[in-house]
Amino acid sequence: MKYNIITITLCQYVIVPSFRSKLSSMENLINYKPVSERTFDTQYQDLLKDILENGKSKVTIHSKLAENKSSGNQYCLELSGKMLTYDLSNGVPILPIRDLGKSYKGAIGEVVAFINGARTLEDLEKFGCPKIFWERWVTKEKCEVWGLPEHDLGGGSYGAALSAMPMPDGKTFNQVEALIKQMQKMPFLRTHLITTWYPPFALGDKDQGSPRKVVVAPCHGNVLQFNVFGDEMHMIHYQRSADAPVGLVLNLAEWVAFGMMVAYMTKLKFTQYTHYLPNPQIYDIQIDSVKELLSREPRKLPSLYLRPQREINSIFDFRKEDFVLEDYEPHEKIIIPTPV
Repeated sequence: MKYNIITITLCQYVIVPSFRSKLSSMENLINYKPVSERTFDTQYQDLLKDILENGKSKVTIHSKLAENKSSGNQYCLELSGKMLTYDLSNGVPILPIRDLGKSYKGAIGEVVAFINGARTLEDLEKFGCPKIFWERWVTKEKCEVWGLPEHDLGGGSYGAALSAMPMPDGKTFNQVEALIKQMQKMPFLRTHLITTWYPPFALGDKDQGSPRKVVVAPCHGNVLQFNVFGDEMHMIHYQRSADAPVGLVLNLAEWVAFGMMVAYMTKLKFTQYTHYLPNPQIYDIQIDSVKELLSREPRKLPSLYLRPQREINSIFDFRKEDFVLEDYEPHEKIIIPTPV
């Protein structure tokens, strides 16, 4: 009996340090430079300035809605084909141009919800996505337009596309699960690509018997591709549509966090993040806010760490609380309107 007690005690000392050692090594997914050696990153402000100065005026769907008749939502300024590329050793794109100290966690909660298949307002909230992110878009009236129940984003939404994309035989396909398995087994492949865009539901065509089945067609996370070079991972994100002053800053934060989750599961160093913007826009009611953002001096990008305090066996185990933001010194918070 005495021998058995000693054996159990020894096992405890083997297991706990092993887990802690794994946490310590995986926390270093990104090799950050010391803050003193980081350079100012002005890509986002340069993009805003470019849209203001060179964007083409465009009438938007929002201007045609009765609820926006007297709101000033009449047009936007829009560019085609822009790109942001971040060397992550210089910090992650949780932008210090305005304080995102609380909302960035909500954005990570949103992407965690998406990869776990959430498609209703209630399911999103369970994973830590703030209700305010979606409640104005999934009202009873807006959902009824697409034949959906209240609070249902639809079968063509992010969570449904990622976790349950329909297959010809009637079964569903989990893209995130397949991605991780493939990257673990054959990292050298060039097919590490997933998408939130399912044309029969997101685009839809009644004449082909497939009416649109989504309240808001996915505007970010549309194509996510991963390139592996030895033990390094690059992530490329294609975003269909970007509300540059509001949505884009949160989308940058949440998808770089997803990249960290992928790197954790595949034991790779996350070194570069590229964000394609086919049509970044600024709405007319945002112009004054954008001018305020452009008046602010650049500040260095922060560090984001993954520090789960438990064993992680699957990418679906992560939660927003596992992320810790450091070296973040943002400008003050500013409320920027966005049309619904």
